[in-house]
Amino acid sequence: MAATCESRSVLLELRGADLSGDAPGARLLDERVASLLDALRAPALTAMKIQRIDVTDPSSITLDAETGLRVLLGAIELHVRRVEALVALSRAIDLGSYSLIDLRLEGEARLVTW
Repeated sequence: MAATCESRSVLLELRGADLSGDAPGARLLDERVASLLDALRAPALTAMKIQRIDVTDPSSITLDAETGLRVLLGAIELHVRRVEALVALSRAIDLGSYSLIDLRLEGEARLVTW
């Protein structure tokens, strides 16, 4: 993960994740959060430049991008399908043209422009 952090121009802020300690090398306690981070490393989402991931409320995960885009993923248990939907959207639309993408409803996405 260190190589990934070094290659980013802006560090990723992860809010609400519990760690095994406060010393360097601490690990995420919730495997679902680790799985979410892995899913968000999809090459199709690189251009999105995610700046902040908020997992404070596991039933309402949000992503914020450098451009001001906010993505509402919903429950962390469903993150795999929702990130897959976000990847599919990124191939079909310019994510930077939107201020909000709501993926909380299964099979639907609500897109809000600026």
